[in-house]
Amino acid sequence: MKIAIVAFALAAALDAQTSSFAPLHVSSAGIIEDNSGKPVLLRGLNRSGTGSGNADATATDADYAAQNQLLSMNLVRIFVNAAWWTNNVQVPIANQPYQTYIDTLIQRAKRYGNYVLILKAGQFPDPPCGANGTNCPAPNQGDLNCAANASVCAAQSTTGATIDTAFTFWAAFAKQYPSDPAILYDTWENMTIDSNTWSDDQNQLIAAIRTYSPRSLIFVEDTGTAFESIMNGTLPDFAWSNLVWNFHLYTTSTGTCTEPASARYNNWPQNFDPLVSYAHSQGHAAAITEWGGCNDPEPYHTNITQYAQAHDLPLVYFDNTNLITGSGAAAQLSAIGTKVKTAYAAIAAGTPGTITSVSSANGSLTLAPEAIAAAFGTNLATGTLQASTVPLPTNLGGTTVTVTDGAGIVRTAELFFVSPTQINYQVPPGVAAGTATVNVSLNGDPVSSGTVPIASVSPAFYTASQDGRGVAAAIAVTIHADGTSGFAYTFQCPSAIICTPLPIDLGASTDQVVLELFGTGIRGRSSLAGITCKIGSTTLPVSYAGPQTVYVGLDQVNILLPQSLRGAGNANVQITVDGQAANVVTIAFK
Repeated sequence: MKIAIVAFALAAALDAQTSSFAPLHVSSAGIIEDNSGKPVLLRGLNRSGTGSGNADATATDADYAAQNQLLSMNLVRIFVNAAWWTNNVQVPIANQPYQTYIDTLIQRAKRYGNYVLILKAGQFPDPPCGANGTNCPAPNQGDLNCAANASVCAAQSTTGATIDTAFTFWAAFAKQYPSDPAILYDTWENMTIDSNTWSDDQNQLIAAIRTYSPRSLIFVEDTGTAFESIMNGTLPDFAWSNLVWNFHLYTTSTGTCTEPASARYNNWPQNFDPLVSYAHSQGHAAAITEWGGCNDPEPYHTNITQYAQAHDLPLVYFDNTNLITGSGAAAQLSAIGTKVKTAYAAIAAGTPGTITSVSSANGSLTLAPEAIAAAFGTNLATGTLQASTVPLPTNLGGTTVTVTDGAGIVRTAELFFVSPTQINYQVPPGVAAGTATVNVSLNGDPVSSGTVPIASVSPAFYTASQDGRGVAAAIAVTIHADGTSGFAYTFQCPSAIICTPLPIDLGASTDQVVLELFGTGIRGRSSLAGITCKIGSTTLPVSYAGPQTVYVGLDQVNILLPQSLRGAGNANVQITVDGQAANVVTIAFK
């Protein structure tokens, strides 16, 4: 009997939680509010695997529980394949038909307090794959099928040239969830048709949803230029209420990351802010439903999160795999997941903004005592000021920074530079390893706070491009047999955005040439024996690694270059300090 009572109580609690979602609407000022007029700050993550591959069917209820335990979130964006849903295909791993499976995900997300944004993603019929991972359809499988067989394009292409499959899906889906306030709608992913056809398509899809769900929030993504056309008056605006202009904002890709950069992020926020202002002025909300992804550096991360917080924009990270590693009870936040958690918590609390501190040399999220840090946020200073004296000041124009280490000791940081969106400071000497809290105050009032990992070393080298990648910002010092010496830069920058190696001349056989690399976070090394250096395939000893002695916080690493590197051409320099790898930089040899 007790078991039955407990089960009944649990079911009642879950039912109460499920039914506690307030209906949302867009105010005349473009803010998403509940039915009491209180702003609802939507923030969450994408689960993009639910519309392709194995339909993300290996995810468990414990995984959904973990994402809410780890992140301060209240929204899950679920990708739905329109053809799978309409045909109700079987999901092998879940052993459920797709409609039942999607409903399971919806109820699972709601159980942990999330609104559910349903996105019409692909519309290809290729079924979900099973546990063996063979014949798994790609996210763009419909476009691949269209390229291989033009006769299927009308049904499967995602350009928006035809919307019959999507229209049928939305009409049936909205009919199944007509009065669920937790369900939000996202009409189409990445439509690439002309603006007039896009407008006609979107009006038809909205109408299909509104037939059964007349007051629901509907998110509308454009072609990349259609919102500008509406703002400029060359394309009619939508007459529907409770619409959300939906944006994807990514920054320039690096390494293996292939997410294309968003033109609207260029010249931040000049290309984006007018669109948000116009949408709000017309009673539309605005949202960033995809951001981050595989490339989330500073100041991009802080720009996006602080803008969303200041303008009440929903934020939905792309995607769950970039934020959380492991599953169930073993789930934990990635490094970027920890940053997103801090940002989401600040949005939820409505507290002063978050500040993100990174190495000024390479953007590393870990700092070391006496290293030079760059911190990004908003409202950090009333103007732009640079220190002009040594010792550095601890107050520039009213801006101060304190660092509280894991032992609870508070130290005031010396400042190189302050501006409304960036502060460069030196991590105070003696800060203990562990997690430190960085607080920024302006004229005595707290304006921003954030955490940063501290380690004894966090080696980072400066590069000519000032982003920690590519050509080293270094010099080569030549010492001749007669005792005279000279130096040459190892880089050249023919333009503000292009830097190339300037080949090092190893001189005569009697010359000694020393490469001097400049960085930060190195001086805390245990010993020279704890440093490894490889140039190309050649392992070399390091003759010095420590303070540069002229500039505060700047470190220097010296390497004697052997004559055997003559003619080596471009070469990567790989250095580790006490087991911690620095960013790889490039030099070249004549």
